[in-house]
Amino acid sequence: MERVLDPADPCRCKGVNPEGQCWNRAEEGSDYCRAHHGVSLAPARNMRQYLLTKVEERTRLAYFADHDEIKSLREEIALTRMLIEKLYNSIQSQADLFTTCGPLNKLLLTVDKLVKDSHQLEQSLGNLLGRPAVLRVGQQIVEILMVRLEGIPGYERLVDSILDDIVPTINSATNETENVKAARALPSPEA
Repeated sequence: MERVLDPADPCRCKGVNPEGQCWNRAEEGSDYCRAHHGVSLAPARNMRQYLLTKVEERTRLAYFADHDEIKSLREEIALTRMLIEKLYNSIQSQADLFTTCGPLNKLLLTVDKLVKDSHQLEQSLGNLLGRPAVLRVGQQIVEILMVRLEGIPGYERLVDSILDDIVPTINSATNETENVKAARALPSPEA
């Protein structure tokens, strides 16, 4: 949420928290920020008003709603993997192993679903390049190098040497993409 700098700013939220008057900018058409139940009259900024009783909860909701990474599941995947690691490292005995099997399996299925959903989300947002696009980019890089280096004695050998370095990198990147697609094609363990 946007904060005001001047305490006399007419757009300052009229809500009060334990430290005094709120320093957030009030929503358009309201005297209050989203954390203090201010509802913007700007249609693009409207969001559901959850019945959160604590100001801290409303503030966190507003923070997450405005977060730049809202369309990414990377942090959730990392957090889930961290939980898997912590749970796995807590196993000290055979009894612990049997006790943690259920929760561990649930976390493994969760990270699997998050990875698939993240890949699907990034693909739908156009954040992933397919093999043909990656190959085109590589070809364009080589063409740019040839034009820029032309006239330098032995530039063909230099371009060939650079090409020898670029092609395996492109192939490994596209192979990783193909491996992800192949993994997605496998039947889900839930099925």
